[in-house]
Amino acid sequence: MSAQGDLFAKVNGVRLCYRTDGPEEAPALFLATGLGMQLTEWPEALVARLAQNFRVIRADNRDIGLSQRMGPPYDAVPQGFRWISRHSVAAPYHLADMADDLLALADHLGIARFACAGFSMGGMIAQHVALRAPGRVTALVSLSSADGEPVAAGTAANDAMIERFFLLPPDREGQLRAYCESAEFYSGGLVRADDAATRAGAGALLDRSNEGGGDGGGFLRQALAITDSPDWVEALGTLRIPALVVHGAADPCLPVALGERAAARVPGAELRVHQGLGHWLSDAVVSDVCDWLEAQFSGATHAARAPA
Repeated sequence: MSAQGDLFAKVNGVRLCYRTDGPEEAPALFLATGLGMQLTEWPEALVARLAQNFRVIRADNRDIGLSQRMGPPYDAVPQGFRWISRHSVAAPYHLADMADDLLALADHLGIARFACAGFSMGGMIAQHVALRAPGRVTALVSLSSADGEPVAAGTAANDAMIERFFLLPPDREGQLRAYCESAEFYSGGLVRADDAATRAGAGALLDRSNEGGGDGGGFLRQALAITDSPDWVEALGTLRIPALVVHGAADPCLPVALGERAAARVPGAELRVHQGLGHWLSDAVVSDVCDWLEAQFSGATHAARAPA
């Protein structure tokens, strides 16, 4: 089933862009995007398969894609910013605020209960959603993410790659090069920076971002939201929902130990580690996630709609 197209809603004081796929009466599933990730970056195969059994809702987080920018561009990276410690630089908003955006979108759509899956920063947002709305989240999937402890970037190369997006080059060619090199780096070579398909995909993302106002400082504000959010590690032990944690053993951004710890923190969580995988949604990960979610809801009744 194809997407219905971009929709917009003013929720939690923020104008969000979102899409829905699948039948409205099906169990609802929210997909939370990662740092600097647009809703169109979820693999088409993932969305198409899930939409056969779920009402799939994907949104651009605040400060990315076609959603509202939350401040002006930055002229420089704030002095004192560090990936390895929290509270290094005060953030204008936190992960909890981004989780509240998603919860407010669920309210806007009249969805009472739903599953939630997130990639990277989106996994952190999904965890916050489950913690902030006990009883509403029916299942949790955390992909290539962390566990509520201070987040440490995996390598110096990763730091350099991410920080290129804080202040993108002014020219389109330089921006395209950054997008393409990022895809090759994080995929572990599954995609190549010099492939025509990679460049075409990067161009589509760049054009969509520019339609929404360009970066406008959003990438850095999202990064600050990660580094400045208070720890939530102890709270993960209070979750009592089915949970799946998937991580790449070769993740250069968030080391696999963070995924292993997340699975250990959430009671009963299943852990799937993919050998050789970087910070990426591979075909094998897509299959894992779809199989697991379908098994969780097979033959189950699910009150997706809020009571009138």
